[in-house]
Amino acid sequence: MKTDDIRTLQLDVKRARPGEVAARTPERSEPGDLTPEGRRDIARTAQKAPVQPVDLPQDFDAWFRDHRETVYRYVRFRVATRETAEDITSDVFLKALRALKRYDARRASPRTWLLRIARNAVTDHLRALRRRGSLHISLDRAPDLVSQAPSQEERILREEQVNRLLNAAATLRETDQEVLSLRYGAGMRNAEIAATLNTSCNVVAVRIHRALGRLRAAVNVPDPGKLR
Repeated sequence: MKTDDIRTLQLDVKRARPGEVAARTPERSEPGDLTPEGRRDIARTAQKAPVQPVDLPQDFDAWFRDHRETVYRYVRFRVATRETAEDITSDVFLKALRALKRYDARRASPRTWLLRIARNAVTDHLRALRRRGSLHISLDRAPDLVSQAPSQEERILREEQVNRLLNAAATLRETDQEVLSLRYGAGMRNAEIAATLNTSCNVVAVRIHRALGRLRAAVNVPDPGKLR
């Protein structure tokens, strides 16, 4: 999850309609991106699968390169720390490699299939957290989600704003958090979200609109539709 994702979500909470999410073509490390160490850890984890490194399918190797950032950003939107997100992302690719023979290209794109596995992995993680205690997110555990502000005062202000937004998002129902994380974390368009959730684009649009409305209410931002 990048600081741009946070800004887009902040803007969409303030306006009546969600804007378009730009396609992700990461070329450099930014706040919320995988660290070089994280990339290496994920690669090492994938090699632990019951497949020898020399036998790694070429398709899977390409999937790993092309989609690890998307999977990571989706997961990072849902969990409290970078380290947890990297661990879950590693687990996602390990599970995907073990299940590769069951992948059906007629039913899902590689990205959609991987994100379905990621959804289940995040659900399992959050279920375990609920059994142990709080799901509260605070910026002392998520400093990578705040950009480097030009001044200390501006950074403090941004931290307060993002902290408020994240903690409000954490109070939403799980289905709301899921659709927002696919849009603002993974950077997916409605058609891709629909394929991932096995539903229609219209349903996705409605879910995003309603989730933003509930998030808007949670952070006490006036509904722009009622200000006209």
